[in-house]
Amino acid sequence: MRLVPKSSLAAFVLPVAVAAASACTQRTPPSPEVSAPPAVVAKNGETTTTAASVRLATALEEQLHDAGAPPVPLTGKTVLHVGDSMVGGNLGLTRALEHRFTAEGAKFVRDYKVSESIVSYDKSPKLKDLIAKHNPDIVILTLGTNDVFVPYPAAMAANVQSIVKRIGNRECYWMGPPTWKPDTGIVQVIKDNAAPCKFFDASSLKLQRSGDGIHPTDRGGAEWATHFWSFFRPGETSAAVDAGH
Repeated sequence: MRLVPKSSLAAFVLPVAVAAASACTQRTPPSPEVSAPPAVVAKNGETTTTAASVRLATALEEQLHDAGAPPVPLTGKTVLHVGDSMVGGNLGLTRALEHRFTAEGAKFVRDYKVSESIVSYDKSPKLKDLIAKHNPDIVILTLGTNDVFVPYPAAMAANVQSIVKRIGNRECYWMGPPTWKPDTGIVQVIKDNAAPCKFFDASSLKLQRSGDGIHPTDRGGAEWATHFWSFFRPGETSAAVDAGH
């Protein structure tokens, strides 16, 4: 029998082993790991958050929100609710909202003016003064009722943007008007220009109205508040929301 030299045997075995390992790697690729982008180390030795890290944190927060994670506690926060007569004359809406917010440990402040329009509110220093006085964590705007039938609602886009800009980086919600007749377009204008405030569309709500056919009754206002709270706290069950009445 002819003996194969050790050097020749090694030359044969090594390529076969490499090929086998390569084939195994192709068949079972490692699962990618998801990790936060590394922080950037500044010259002073401190770490700073990268833009990618911020985007990742935001995405994770949205995933937790969509997964039904518990809402952020409101204890110690101040909520400022401002707007037109829907805020002042409609005690059903404000009472229900105040009950819900205070039940979670928040302070609820409201301010309104009868016949207030988006343009007049934009020209007024009131919002700026209220924010300076109360330093709210959350701002709720209820404006647009007196603009439901304006002939050129698109002209108010800049006013909507101006009002929102004054709120800064606070958590913000714009409650659109609960229209009682088809509007000329103000609801869509607010929706398109209220960002970064979240827009709550109340135009399709069927609410019990008072004698003027416009303002909701106390019961109608409470129903309005229930719909908004479901939007504000989407992770809560309907039973938990209804318990706020």
